Amino acid sequence: MKRFLLSLIAIMAALAVLTGCRTDYTKNAVERARTYALNNLKGLTDNQRNFIRYTQPEIYENIIYPRYVIPLDAGNSGHIEIDDVRRFPVSPQHDLMHSCVVWTPPDLGARVVVAGEGERSMMCWEPYRVIVKRYDPGDTGLKGATSVASMFVRNNMPYLTTAELNRVRFDKPETVYTRLPVDPEEPETEKMTSWEEYLSEKEGKKPDTSSYTQLSLMWPADDPLQCIVVTGFSKSGTFAGWKLRTAELMEVSKLDGARLTREEIDAIPKTIPAKSLVFPARTDPTRNEFDRPGYEKSPEGGSFVYH
Repeated sequence: MKRFLLSLIAIMAALAVLTGCRTDYTKNAVERARTYALNNLKGLTDNQRNFIRYTQPEIYENIIYPRYVIPLDAGNSGHIEIDDVRRFPVSPQHDLMHSCVVWTPPDLGARVVVAGEGERSMMCWEPYRVIVKRYDPGDTGLKGATSVASMFVRNNMPYLTTAELNRVRFDKPETVYTRLPVDPEEPETEKMTSWEEYLSEKEGKKPDTSSYTQLSLMWPADDPLQCIVVTGFSKSGTFAGWKLRTAELMEVSKLDGARLTREEIDAIPKTIPAKSLVFPARTDPTRNEFDRPGYEKSPEGGSFVYH
């Protein structure tokens, strides 16, 4: 009985030591960010400085590099064969993260962002820059359209030079509202049967395209008199929901002649669906021990084979 009591006391003492040594890394990181911001920011009012000094911030974060672990067989330190690389385990708590500590002081019209890097738990997090940044919701429509257009050009216009292909791949295009002689594709829901198409042609009916807006992406070609133009249509008046129709190595004069005027562009109703907007938010990209970047969920099957 005495030995049991001594063992119980030893266990409780060990737990007390472990609990006492546990560190709240997020709290420490926030205090470092607070001090860094107050020491390096100039031009803030006393009220704004006190806001940073006494209020809790938000934390925006994104993963930089996932940490991986190598499981070892108990009592064995031999090599491990893994039958599927996607099953290689990770150590989420030790992922290297880009974490920003963010305050929104009153009457500033922007946010104070202290950027730093550290582990997911914010252990070893250190600030390296403070900026005053205005966060406007980003429209992902143009980014998606640019990606689709760039891929289409590189796959379907092999006669372009290497410099032109690289320009399309890496440079941002100019966005142009145009009236080029290109018809929008009829939506899937409006496609007709062969008999309906026959009757439509016989009666001279044409699909209603008045709700479509023609939008083009343009990259300059090596020849200053030419340009690379990718044309598509959307119903939103913006690049949200934009569908590609054609790509062409075009004379600059032809493109200039097809540009809409400022008055015509302003008259186009423009809507940006909420789902295409990206707002900054506190994120917690949690992962289990088998998740890997690029996979929406853990793959089925797979196992570790120990030697």
